[in-house]
Amino acid sequence: MCDRPIQIAVIGDKAVGKTSIVRQWLYNDYSSLYSTTRLATYHFTSLFNGQRLFHIRIIDTPRFDDTNNTDPQQEWVRMYCFRRAHLFLLVFDINREETFSYIKNIYREIIRIRYNNNNNFYSQQQQQQQHQQQQQTEQLTDIIINGDDEQLTNHLPVIVVANKVDFISTDLRFANITITNSRDIQQYVKKNFKANTILCSAKYHWHLVLLFKEVCRMLETVEDTVAKQAAQQARRRLQQHGKHCHVM
Repeated sequence: MCDRPIQIAVIGDKAVGKTSIVRQWLYNDYSSLYSTTRLATYHFTSLFNGQRLFHIRIIDTPRFDDTNNTDPQQEWVRMYCFRRAHLFLLVFDINREETFSYIKNIYREIIRIRYNNNNNFYSQQQQQQQHQQQQQTEQLTDIIINGDDEQLTNHLPVIVVANKVDFISTDLRFANITITNSRDIQQYVKKNFKANTILCSAKYHWHLVLLFKEVCRMLETVEDTVAKQAAQQARRRLQQHGKHCHVM
């Protein structure tokens, strides 16, 4: 069990049911009155899958609007989630195709920010290493670069959540908008996100247990990654402190 909490970011467009999913699962509470999420909400809880106990922090986020980047708090939350979250729940309304387009854009943005951040970090490390002895440089490179290669080859830990399936109508006028497209969406997610899509209804608590079973399944891999990253950071700090330590 890792001491650091695993951070799960719940991200999606307005009115897709992000808060309803979190509150229904954590507190068995649902409200039919809609209230726009304007500030991020943090929920601390634990999950036990029968073998391992996971300490998690769920970040229920507002809609990240590109036209409103002047809000410093929203921008801080956005960048924190994109860079630091260990698992993403990308939520959309299965009856509104534009909400799926939104999470596609969010996914691309997360990839761009994470990989650019990694590239900038490691380029700075390489510049610092040029001023060190060759032996120290090789040791640090083994620690840093190996970790980076593994991060770049791994897929982003994502679960796509199709909420509000209770609104799917049997009326033929709406069948081509919901049921047919939902199959196409699942295939798209499988191919491009390398992730699973969970259809659920926060209102009726339908498939929320299935959703968080999938969360538990992914947490095993995520926690191992978190522990490995923490160990790598500790080794880097030891290497950095070792440069300034002298035996008196």
